[in-house]
Amino acid sequence: MTPLIVYHIDGKWYGEDVTWKRSGSGNYREIARIEVPQNYDAIVKFAAERRYAIEWQGTIPDRQSA
Repeated sequence: MTPLIVYHIDGKWYGEDVTWKRSGSGNYREIARIEVPQNYDAIVKFAAERRYAIEWQGTIPDRQSA
């Protein structure tokens, strides 16, 4: 599964798609911003449909208030 970093700032949800890249003898994460749905349950569904593993970052509001 591909990681999807999700965070909530000023009432808006943001998502970042993570791709692992090879560099010399190691690896690094390349991150690209993507548009995600604007409520918690829709983000979970979005991630499942696209085979993302969600990494929640920062303070996530309660599902009722999000």
